[in-house]
Amino acid sequence: MNLVLGQLPHRFPFLFVDRVLEREPSLRVVAEKLVSMSEPYLQGHLPGRPLVPGVLMLEMLAQTAAFLHEDSLGEVPVFLAQVLDARFKAPAYPGDRLRLEVRTDAAFGSLQRIDGTVTCEGRVLCTAKLLLKMGAPMELAPKVRRAGGEP
Repeated sequence: MNLVLGQLPHRFPFLFVDRVLEREPSLRVVAEKLVSMSEPYLQGHLPGRPLVPGVLMLEMLAQTAAFLHEDSLGEVPVFLAQVLDARFKAPAYPGDRLRLEVRTDAAFGSLQRIDGTVTCEGRVLCTAKLLLKMGAPMELAPKVRRAGGEP
């Protein structure tokens, strides 16, 4: 079940889901990411002992959550609006096959709260509760006014 390119608006090098393994629309998705040494983010991240940055594991979960929707998102972006809780328990390295599992916790309008887990060979690497926004980005801060009153 490879829905990645048709479902997500992301492309290389910011596409962090390789394939969807299981899918229950609106409820649960399990996807996979194979971490390769050729990943651009590993080239300068801890030379000699590269590992996947934790923030990218959160992005992997956010991208996996896009598959909760029955319809393709096409060009509709998915924004990670807020990290409500994140626990990093073990690192991910090149050569790891990451299992990304997300479940819907709540949805309200274009906002969706999800619970996610990243595992590798049965080891839990990361757990998170995320708030996602589908569509146009939320304005998180007031616009700064320039001299003369223009925004």
